[in-house]
Amino acid sequence: MIFGKRPLQARMGKITRLCKSWLLLALFFSSFSIMAEAQGKQPSLRLAHPSIFLKDEDGKNVLSTNKAISTRQTCGACHDYAFITDSFHFQQGKNEMNPGLMKGHGFAGFNTSPGMFGKFSILPNRQLTPVGVANPGDVDLTQPEWLTKCGVCHTGGGISEFDLHGHRLLTADAKPHGPLDPSYTIRDRITGKVVPWDWQKSGITEADCFICHAPKASRGDRREVVAAGNFRWANNATLAKSDIVVKDTKGNFTYNRKAFNADGTVKSEILNLSDPPLENCAQCHGFSARNASTIQPIQHADILRGTEKAGWIYNGSKISETVSPRIVGKEKMDYPWDVHAAKGLGCIDCHFSPNNPGRKFQGDSEKHLSYKPVGEGIAEYLKRPDHNFARGNIPPETVNITRHNTMRGCAECHDAEKTHAFLPYKTQHFKALACQTCHISEVHFWAYRSDEWGFLMDTGASRITFRGIRGDIVDPDSEIIGFKPAYVSTPAKDGHLEIRPTNLITGLYWFDKTKGRPVFTWQIQKAFFLDRQVGGGWEYRPEIVKAFGDKDGIIDFPQARYDTPEKIALVKRLLLEHVGIADPELRIEVVPWAMSHSTMGKAQAIKDCKACHAKNSILRRPMELNDFLPKGVPVYYAGKQVNVVDQSGKEPTFDNRSLLRSFYIIGNSRVLWVEILGWLSVAGALLFSFIHGFIRILGAKKS
Repeated sequence: MIFGKRPLQARMGKITRLCKSWLLLALFFSSFSIMAEAQGKQPSLRLAHPSIFLKDEDGKNVLSTNKAISTRQTCGACHDYAFITDSFHFQQGKNEMNPGLMKGHGFAGFNTSPGMFGKFSILPNRQLTPVGVANPGDVDLTQPEWLTKCGVCHTGGGISEFDLHGHRLLTADAKPHGPLDPSYTIRDRITGKVVPWDWQKSGITEADCFICHAPKASRGDRREVVAAGNFRWANNATLAKSDIVVKDTKGNFTYNRKAFNADGTVKSEILNLSDPPLENCAQCHGFSARNASTIQPIQHADILRGTEKAGWIYNGSKISETVSPRIVGKEKMDYPWDVHAAKGLGCIDCHFSPNNPGRKFQGDSEKHLSYKPVGEGIAEYLKRPDHNFARGNIPPETVNITRHNTMRGCAECHDAEKTHAFLPYKTQHFKALACQTCHISEVHFWAYRSDEWGFLMDTGASRITFRGIRGDIVDPDSEIIGFKPAYVSTPAKDGHLEIRPTNLITGLYWFDKTKGRPVFTWQIQKAFFLDRQVGGGWEYRPEIVKAFGDKDGIIDFPQARYDTPEKIALVKRLLLEHVGIADPELRIEVVPWAMSHSTMGKAQAIKDCKACHAKNSILRRPMELNDFLPKGVPVYYAGKQVNVVDQSGKEPTFDNRSLLRSFYIIGNSRVLWVEILGWLSVAGALLFSFIHGFIRILGAKKS
């Protein structure tokens, strides 16, 4: 096909060369813009990304073929596609499937990676099936199903493009290794049988550069396509709101020629590629906006990790100005949701590309520069921008385990020693406490409280509760009351422990002691329910209804609990009879989700010494875990058996005494041997005074 008078191939080559030149200039000006912003100056104008051709998998213009966009061909023309996609957003642990690495960092043996692609999590109660299984009973989440369930938040490439043997799918080398190969099979939802997956029909998802770099990226449209197993068109779906592609009533995509130039390139002002804006990160990580008075309710299935797990809102507007949802007491909250968002900081200001010359830490001692905004590696950076973005080390996020603690911390922007005039013993406090402990003293949104897959509701899914809200999370009229965090110890950058605020999510799940791994969701469903009919719902087994149901045979939240040993024994028996699990064990796990956003300014931060150094210290404050948890079952915290559940009250609460045992909090902590020594000292002093006085009296009488 010819656009204008020159062949398409020649024009594409010229555009590629122009692309590289413009990108060099763009980064050059962008670097000075970053420095200007850091100094509080008006930033310089950033150059737009040049117009590019959108190519299909054969390298041809999609306008002429109407095929799906290939980012490997499109973006890979200038950027090192393989280098970029060898990073955690694209891999989610696939490139960390190293038994030695896992063992060295203390992971349980049933985990195959430190990321979601291989790690068991109590929330979905699912885990990727490892390579080499020979029994259908050992098959849980296969690679195709993982992509339909989790692929919307994970940006294509890597896990969406290569099988577990390292072969690129849809190539001659990509073949199943046996009938249960997890890269080429899926468990049928109705029959329960493991059946082949048709990769030719679904296609693969290459790296979705648009979900981060196109301002009008549509995660909702992408989610529909990925959930349906139509992986090939996922990246097109991301552009559904950009006017570049058109979605018809059947869900198919075509191209809007008005969005393209006469030479076949897409108009740069429409695609508008840029650094990842705050709102794009928010589509997966949580409610974020530079200045928004309305926070949209979300569907439960559409997980936003930062908000649902920890309750944080990264928003620059004042809480008092929030129109929706209903924040109880907002009239007194005349301060922003997050002080950093209010200052205009975006995600990439802290979570930057490590080799970006305009953002990485570097100096030039010969010119007396402590920060040099432009280095010599601009061309290299444009070719191979490192997408292992700088990150911290907060529980329970463990992916990219070798790159923890690479982001900018609080102390690299704030000199706390020169402030905090009210605080005595600053060095000791700053070492023992994370900055968030005082600057995230409460959360003004809702978050997960529990997710119990040990008992299934009649939806076939878990029993879920939330904290910080009165009503349903998808109802904008529900009242948001917020909550106060619990405090746990976590490793600091240099390895010492520091106290940090967290939300706690409690899980209840079954563990197969014979296999040494959690019981899969489909196995629990098989124990709880009769065979599922096509298009039908879930019907409890009569034994479950008899044991757990109310007088009307209904099992609702109040009945869905293991409040007697007999109920636990019943489900154990059903797991044996219908699934063949000989030794199942019911377990409780409490998972901490650290808080790092919704940061408060100095006016709202904790300043009262008695908040920590008193009998009722906030650091020891109990957090309710659920309305009910069974007694006498093992309790795990962060993957280790530690009893952090206090069952002495009306509802089970979090007991962090064992976790904070290494911290002595003056005015609150009690150490038995210190108290005994103290009382002995007092008793000794009194005894000495008595003896001394008695001797003086005797001496006086003799004289």
